[in-house]
Amino acid sequence: MVLSVGFQNKGITSQNRHVAFGQEEDKKSVCENHDTLMVVERNKRPLTTAAKMQGDKLVKAFTEYPAKGFQGSKNANFYEFLTMGTVPYLIGSASMMAVFNLARKFFNVADSAAAAKLGNKMCLGVVAYGVLKTLSKKLIEVPVRMKYGIDVNLPYKKVVNELPEDRNKDKLVTHEYHKVFESVDFPRWDLLYGNKNFGEERNAYFQKIAKNFGYDENDLDYSDQKMKTKIKETVVKTRLFSTLTSYLWAAVGVGLAMQQPWENMKFLKNKNFIRDFGSNLVKSCKQIISKQPGVPNKAGRALVGLAAGMTLIGNFFTLTDFNKDKGSKVQASTSLIDDSKEKVIC
Repeated sequence: MVLSVGFQNKGITSQNRHVAFGQEEDKKSVCENHDTLMVVERNKRPLTTAAKMQGDKLVKAFTEYPAKGFQGSKNANFYEFLTMGTVPYLIGSASMMAVFNLARKFFNVADSAAAAKLGNKMCLGVVAYGVLKTLSKKLIEVPVRMKYGIDVNLPYKKVVNELPEDRNKDKLVTHEYHKVFESVDFPRWDLLYGNKNFGEERNAYFQKIAKNFGYDENDLDYSDQKMKTKIKETVVKTRLFSTLTSYLWAAVGVGLAMQQPWENMKFLKNKNFIRDFGSNLVKSCKQIISKQPGVPNKAGRALVGLAAGMTLIGNFFTLTDFNKDKGSKVQASTSLIDDSKEKVIC
């Protein structure tokens, strides 16, 4: 009652109460005022959604977030700080790619040719590191998603209500991209309940996961309570092995880029770029694991074997349920108190 009187005295109606407390009403959709699970719809491509998220984060990492930090904004947070970590990564990668290639024109002919060979390898090594480090995680994550239906990178859009300040008097709402299982201890279970993308029932997501784990619906009175533990275990194992394999395959990519076939590769103004790239890639793969005398290939074979072996081990542990218990249903007639024993009430 006191709150309503305060609004009446100030001339604030019920339609703009949220604006008065620093929250902006979204005119397009009510769902935009709440955290939204970004499940890919049938008429959208997964790559489109992922590219949109990463593109938005990248643009803000170079423009909006640094500006807020330099201005001492009270709304600058740790999420923005972590997102800006992409900036030095990209700048450092570009510097490594340009350190030999941009300075070649100042060298003599012989030195310029030598610098070009090393420069090509460094450019390819930087690209191969980033590509294989990202894609190799799918070697663990995709099998887990196909077998159990658990997407460890399931994203959601978080609505953040900022504090009013001079720079954002009119824009008090911003969005952040997070993952449902970003915190293993405190996942966003609330976003998985009652989501129509998984089914009509409230526990449709957990029922689906239970079936993928081999449980019968009749064996589980409360599928969400049982599956939460299973999902956490799977997420931990998947992240562990995907991280290990990603760095190993990234090292393999750098090793392939340092092989001899790339020295004479023309990356610019090459009409047969795809053919030459594929040919040199095959030659580099053969060279890194070859047994030719005089070639230091033991380290290469060991690295490739370690990466492949870690991938197989990771899939074995993530796709195997070591704690499977189908007898999880507790009968209602079962009593936890033994009636045959004497009881004393104090």
